[in-house]
Amino acid sequence: MSWVEEVLAARAVWQRAPSAHNTQPWVLTPDADRLVLSWDPDRELVVADPTRRDLWLSLGALVEAIAITEAGAGRQLDVDWQIDAHHHRAAVLTDGGPGSASDDSFAGQQFSTDELLRRRTARGPYAATPVAESTVDDIAVAARLASTGLGLALVPAPLVEVLLPASDRWSYSSPAQVAELRGWLRLDRNHPAHRRDGLSYEALAMTALQARALRTALSPKGWAILRRLGGPALLAAAGGIDGLGTVVALHTTRDAAADPVHVAESGRALLRVWLAAGRHGLSAHPLSQLIDAPATAEKLHAALPGRDRFALNVFRIGVPDRVLPPSSRLTRFNQATS
Repeated sequence: MSWVEEVLAARAVWQRAPSAHNTQPWVLTPDADRLVLSWDPDRELVVADPTRRDLWLSLGALVEAIAITEAGAGRQLDVDWQIDAHHHRAAVLTDGGPGSASDDSFAGQQFSTDELLRRRTARGPYAATPVAESTVDDIAVAARLASTGLGLALVPAPLVEVLLPASDRWSYSSPAQVAELRGWLRLDRNHPAHRRDGLSYEALAMTALQARALRTALSPKGWAILRRLGGPALLAAAGGIDGLGTVVALHTTRDAAADPVHVAESGRALLRVWLAAGRHGLSAHPLSQLIDAPATAEKLHAALPGRDRFALNVFRIGVPDRVLPPSSRLTRFNQATS
């Protein structure tokens, strides 16, 4: 079996990579002894992610998941980023050859495929005990952030208490954004994509009754009525999380945040951060709305350590009160990888 065939055969492992709204935008296409990584434009969040920050992070997380899978087989992965938004092309992946513990690039792939398969985005309540700053520092070391220009910082809880409700209201304030979210919610087990992609109500830590209520509220007719009654504020209040956990930001410089390749590489680091957190019994849940909402973004960036820092991803971590089912996964990407 060729290297390309081995990678594609292991997709049940690496496709556990995280993506915004569980869109799974990536497409891998064999090209002789290479794999071309691109993305499906129909799986972009053009409203919620207009700068493609979350898209680049998702593609980077996918590359890191493949690298972890390859490391488990004793091989390295070479990545040549060639991000081309017009042609939806991201990178070319090639076989880096056998790896050994003496190679820094290989030894860094210390996460296992079992850890990757166990990873969950835990959206339910977390235990009340806050995560210590020393634990966050340990996670940053395990994720090898020192050489990337990235940092991890705790976001003060009082600031989160102010910014999160405001960003949630913003998330529900745009009809286009609500429509896009509606398209990725799987609030009914009879939904044709329930086991394929998107956000199922089970993975959202919702009961069937809560899912039915949200489905009604976000339906075109229901939203038209609810919006006149103060829908954004009502949904933000209803979506408040008891047991928020500790909020952490992955940050970089503002200049670097504008570079798609840097953001994609940061997606690799972000997956390592979440896997390292898993070793402490912690789960993660992104709070991208804190960055996306203009009214809260600058206050968040200003709270980061040092000047000119920019949050690429904000997430809460903690010990979840229960283990949720994994989010659904596509069974095929395109004809070439089926």
